Amino acid sequence: MNYSRVLRATNILLILTGYQLHWFDRKTRRFEVSLIAVVNVFVLGCLYAACFAQHFRPSSILKVLHDVSPFLYGLTRLQLMLGLKVFAYAIYSSVRAVVGVNSLVESFPADGRALSKAESVAYGLLGSTLSVLFGFSVFIAYKMDFKLPLLQEAMIGMALFLPHLALAGSVRLYCILAWLSCVRLKQLKREAEEEFSTNLKRDEADTASTSFSISQPSVSPSNSDTLELKRRQLELLTNRFNFFFRDMQSSLIFLCILNANCLLCGAYSYVNYTNSWHLLFEERKQRIFYAANASIYACIGCDYICLLLVQVMMEKERLGFLQKLELILAQRSSLPASIHSLAKGMKEILLNTFQTKFFSLWPFKVTHFVVVSPHSGKNNLYYSFKLEFHSLFSCFCFSVLL
Repeated sequence: MNYSRVLRATNILLILTGYQLHWFDRKTRRFEVSLIAVVNVFVLGCLYAACFAQHFRPSSILKVLHDVSPFLYGLTRLQLMLGLKVFAYAIYSSVRAVVGVNSLVESFPADGRALSKAESVAYGLLGSTLSVLFGFSVFIAYKMDFKLPLLQEAMIGMALFLPHLALAGSVRLYCILAWLSCVRLKQLKREAEEEFSTNLKRDEADTASTSFSISQPSVSPSNSDTLELKRRQLELLTNRFNFFFRDMQSSLIFLCILNANCLLCGAYSYVNYTNSWHLLFEERKQRIFYAANASIYACIGCDYICLLLVQVMMEKERLGFLQKLELILAQRSSLPASIHSLAKGMKEILLNTFQTKFFSLWPFKVTHFVVVSPHSGKNNLYYSFKLEFHSLFSCFCFSVLL
């Protein structure tokens, strides 16, 4: 598997979406600040500022939305103000996480040349959501006869979409590095199992060759040193992944909050559209609405399916590694003391250090409230408490699933 190839592809995608300010150098295998990435984020920031300003200018679509459903208009304004903070936080999150990312990348072995199954899965995780989005976009463009919408309407939509696109990079970065860590964990399990098996076979051969005396199992220094190296590599991998996980945790939770409000907007608009609003539109525009509404659920669902997939695979590999170690430790009489100690040490690392679950309860902090609470309109207090309720509920569901 070529780790650098996967990381470079991930890096290019995250730069294009405005999440990363760094460029991955294949020689040093580190993410370094790049002028091109900084300029790209600056351009996206200027574009976002121009789109954001369209929500505060006279607009027919916003006026119709306000007249038809003041509640949906309030949710849209809430999404806009939350997106402003999220866009800024995405840049901060990227800069903060790069230390943990570089540390974790150092735990990966040398690159292979051939395209492996694990590398193909990594590319699938990387491009799954964007492929779904591209498919819906092509369908909507076809229904619109490939005609561009009004510039102001397009900018109003982009102001709501760009923050989600940027912060969603945290999911893709986490999924890719979690999957690469899972592949590395599987490799360490296989190598450690081979070393333990070799030692057990050697001990059985020594016992069979001794017919008149009972000798204690022996272990060669090279075998013991190899297992000690594997234990250290496992410890480094788990510690560095935990460090990276802590850096990414807040980004994933904030994205969950943004998605919760987005899903609420989609569900509320769908119910109203099917009940009454569809009478105002022709059949072609109805299909456009249904496709656009479905794309919200499909893209968000695809993100979290990928996230759950890597979580399940990592937990599966961890439990599989633990089962192998327990089987080895059960043969205590056949193991030298040093080998038994190394197996026990690996087991403790997997039990106590390697954690991948999110906090069951999100600890309240003033900075969290400042980020998620909106500051617009005369009903600011009502919408603040409403968003806090949906945020806490989303985080609870998110932590239960993961």
